[in-house]
Amino acid sequence: MISQATSIITISYLIISICLMTVIPLGLFPCFFSGFLTYEIIVSFASYLKRFIGISHARWIAVILIVISITIIITIGIISFTNFFTEDINKVNISIEVNRIFSDLKKRLPDFLPSFLPNTTEELKDQIFNWIESNFILIRNMGHTFLHGFISLLVGLVVGVLVSCSKSKNKHTNDTYFTIQMSERIYNLSQAFRNIVFAQIKISSINTLLTSIMIFILLPLIGQTLPLGKTLTIITFILGMLPIIGNLISNVIVTIAALSVSLSIGVTMLIYLILIHKLEYFLNAEIIGNKINANPWELILSMLLLESIFGLEGLIAAPIFYAYLKTELRLKKLI
Repeated sequence: MISQATSIITISYLIISICLMTVIPLGLFPCFFSGFLTYEIIVSFASYLKRFIGISHARWIAVILIVISITIIITIGIISFTNFFTEDINKVNISIEVNRIFSDLKKRLPDFLPSFLPNTTEELKDQIFNWIESNFILIRNMGHTFLHGFISLLVGLVVGVLVSCSKSKNKHTNDTYFTIQMSERIYNLSQAFRNIVFAQIKISSINTLLTSIMIFILLPLIGQTLPLGKTLTIITFILGMLPIIGNLISNVIVTIAALSVSLSIGVTMLIYLILIHKLEYFLNAEIIGNKINANPWELILSMLLLESIFGLEGLIAAPIFYAYLKTELRLKKLI
């Protein structure tokens, strides 16, 4: 009996491991991500609603409210997003502004550094068209991949809704031992997903808030304006979803924009962003590290490993998979 139970547990670990390692190669990561995210949002919202209404209706009401909210947010978001960029673009001639950024930045680069930036927007357009012409098949495949990812993302949303509204596991009295073990694996994965994704949203929000303070408050106080500031703020928040590495990428982009204003502004912005980056280490240690007992260097190594194997999706999935691994090891008292 003990041997059979051990075999079942081993099989459950093997199945979940195979699923996690094949979800990216099969192109199902958008479905995985959106499904778990939808499930966690609905469950979290329903846990709040059930204090006022019956638990049997809480999740369905949560689904209805969330669907309505998402529809309203997407509609307002598209309108605001368009106005956001239009306002930035209308304030300046985008071609002139890009030319000025390239020109000012190239002047401030030391002579010993190789020159790889285009001189004008026309040269940039030529480089882009030449790249498109030489990589047409790659771009076509990227379009197919994007469409597949978008469809799988929608499927994940539907699956997340259906699973979240299904009967809770404590009502299934006839579950086999194998079903119980698989449910435990999936529950632990769900908790790891929740800990990482929700924590990273908090960190990205704080990072974006601090960056926007510099762009929209501190710089105007000294009579300086960062070009395309609102666009940079959106980029900072989106890239902030990637732990540590996303913050580094956004810092480089913002610093380049600041250098186009002046060398002193660029250095000031760089120092400010470095301070924010150091703060993010504490936030990672406090918000993410305390959730899964992981140091920043552990997350970086896991991200580098999965990125080298699976690419960008591996980079995004690495913190979630690593958090799940540590959860299972901790439950078995192996660490």
